[in-house]
Amino acid sequence: MATGRRRIRPLVLTGALTLVLAVVGAGLWLINRPSSLSEEDTEAAPWEGRGQVRLMLAGDSMTHGADGDRTWRYHLWNHLEPHVEGLDFVGPFSAPATPEQIVPPELFGNEPTPGPPEGDPEGVEYLDPDFDQDHNARWGRTLADASTTITRDVAVYRPDVLCVMIGINDLLHPITAEEMEGRLRAYVAGARSASPKIRILFAEAPPTVIADQDQGFALRLYVYNELVRELSAELSTPESPVVSFDLAGAEKWDVETDTYDGTHPDDSGEIKIAAGFADALSREFGLGPGYPRPLPIAPAEAGGEGTAAP
Repeated sequence: MATGRRRIRPLVLTGALTLVLAVVGAGLWLINRPSSLSEEDTEAAPWEGRGQVRLMLAGDSMTHGADGDRTWRYHLWNHLEPHVEGLDFVGPFSAPATPEQIVPPELFGNEPTPGPPEGDPEGVEYLDPDFDQDHNARWGRTLADASTTITRDVAVYRPDVLCVMIGINDLLHPITAEEMEGRLRAYVAGARSASPKIRILFAEAPPTVIADQDQGFALRLYVYNELVRELSAELSTPESPVVSFDLAGAEKWDVETDTYDGTHPDDSGEIKIAAGFADALSREFGLGPGYPRPLPIAPAEAGGEGTAAP
């Protein structure tokens, strides 16, 4: 972990992730989805000569980040920008989360503190501001909420590619598979209603320590990721491809070393998320190269966390 970081942290959860394996069985369902673009197609990807390529990174707190984070958006930007002409991250927000966004005052019966607009809060900073900070992620956001705003957001900010990692917050309370499916379909339909040719990339929701403590959550997480895979394949069209990828499996996600509280990514987790998206964008849409390997993450020390290079 970098030194001197100023972080606002929610309540810390600890423990090892074991229950998901107990629920679904070790090695029950692993699919390596074939690339939608061949190597030849990737070389002649449709981004050449466009002058501008607009990406919207959308999601919840794992994408939003908190005061003192780099965020995985930083790493993805600095990986893609040298290779993608006219790269532009777009969205209605630009800052990491404020304390009020992480723990709303209303939760404790207090009145919200008046302040600047949500898109430009004061008093919060990135650890390294050297990247295009525009995004469409909010701390605590659910897919149910995002599906009500995505049409407007796509219409206003006109992304060519929508990179999405969301769903964990929907699963914190009992929800049926039908309800989860409806929210995913509404999200895709909403984005397409504003941009019929939009490309959509879903990261499957990574495991969190909550699954080690709550069997119902573990099962809902498994079902949700099944739906992400199935619906991406079903809803994808040549004009508007929808693809998904298994972030946790591809990057060997470790809840203990890749998060600072069992959910939110630390330095190594931020790099792994960026690498997963970079590889998928390159493989599926021919956008930029894959992330360089090995990842710049130092091995974890006994009883501690690994560190990541800036």
